[in-house]
Amino acid sequence: MKHAICLRPHHLLCIQKYMGYGYDEAFTLNMDRLVCLFKSNPDTRIVITEGGDDLCASCPNYTDNACLSEEKTDLMDKKVLAYCRLSYSDTGNWRELSGMAGAIFGTAGFEDICGDCQWKELCDSRVKQF
Repeated sequence: MKHAICLRPHHLLCIQKYMGYGYDEAFTLNMDRLVCLFKSNPDTRIVITEGGDDLCASCPNYTDNACLSEEKTDLMDKKVLAYCRLSYSDTGNWRELSGMAGAIFGTAGFEDICGDCQWKELCDSRVKQF
């Protein structure tokens, strides 16, 4: 069995609106890699993870196994779980899980989840990737 990609719930949204920007070069390269993987293989297995994930691993704001904005990102994760009716440890493929999360775009739920995010203005200007 292929390795599953671990993703925090809110990253199901971030990846779909990604525009090539990131916190630093390492983060951007990792995000580019994941976007390429999901585009080329939408059946890639995903595990919904609490806390740090395969994207956080290269983030400069993720140190000592914690996000510097953990309170904010944890709340975003919990809201995505509620809107999508998902739970931590749920699995599925990228196509299924991104479709569930993607239904949030353009709704009051998106504003509720992402309204305070530093990247929201970019997201609002971007059509979904997938």
